[in-house]
Amino acid sequence: MSSTFFEAAQVQQSVATKLEHKLYYSEDGSIIDISYDVLEHDYIVITQDEFDACNSKRDDYTVVENKLTFSPPKQRTWGLTQQELARNPYVKS
Repeated sequence: MSSTFFEAAQVQQSVATKLEHKLYYSEDGSIIDISYDVLEHDYIVITQDEFDACNSKRDDYTVVENKLTFSPPKQRTWGLTQQELARNPYVKS
């Protein structure tokens, strides 16, 4: 083989670019989108581990002081007594 083949192969080698996960968020810290593209919102760059964690549970994460924070929704309690339940078989109606 000629040396021109190896010279052409060196020129054709692509430089591996590392893609950044950009997490776009609103003013209240809720996540708008996670993308590689440039959008017109504030964003932070997150790692692959953070992306894996928050991509499936996007509602459980918020951005606080430019950091991704786990903030699950608060537990709801209805505060009903046994007598207030309409179809409770254990209470005489």
